[in-house]
Amino acid sequence: MATTVRVDDKLHAALREIAIEERRAIGQVIEDAIAQYQKEKFWRDVESSVERLRADPVAWREYREEIALFEGGSMDGLEHEEPYFGPEEVEEIRAEHVRTQSR
Repeated sequence: MATTVRVDDKLHAALREIAIEERRAIGQVIEDAIAQYQKEKFWRDVESSVERLRADPVAWREYREEIALFEGGSMDGLEHEEPYFGPEEVEEIRAEHVRTQSR
């Protein structure tokens, strides 16, 4: 089902320009913009929650104590095993992480 949404002419022109440049439908440009907005909003909300938690010294201490319980929790006696990823794969993973962080 398609729905018509009224937007300002200036916004429509910007959407059309992006769609033409990227050879995509305007709807896809909007979908991607909304997805990016939701992702950014999620992380803003996370940061805000952490700030509120840090503002309460007792709650922050309790949180840190709880986290400390889990640190090193995955030490299952396999520390001498071969790594799951080879050196090339580790580099690919790091490069992908850098690419995604720069967006």
